[in-house]
Amino acid sequence: MRRLAPLALVACAALALPSIARAQSIATEPASPATVVTATVEAPTAGPTLDGATVGIRHADAQATTSPTNATPAVHHGDQSTALMIVGGAAFLAGAIIGGDAGTIIMVGGAAVGLYGLYIYLQ
Repeated sequence: MRRLAPLALVACAALALPSIARAQSIATEPASPATVVTATVEAPTAGPTLDGATVGIRHADAQATTSPTNATPAVHHGDQSTALMIVGGAAFLAGAIIGGDAGTIIMVGGAAVGLYGLYIYLQ
């Protein structure tokens, strides 16, 4: 069982890399610029308002409702591939905990399922 511990650690790291790499990817759709809201002088009201509670930068409502005509949809990786990677990783770890011949069989099956999910994810 101790000889399989480094292998389990490498498999967990390999399963975590796709989510870390996705966090570092460049956005395909540019973010809409925020507008600075300036305070206007109005007649005093009889108490606090929601507009008075907002501090800082707010997005303009007109920009939020309109979308550019040449916008491309963002790349969406299927949920099935992510689920396969998670299930494969869980089976791999379960096999490492079980140990013995049965644990080895479960680890190999979990690794196969996880790698298949990674293959689908990278397509």
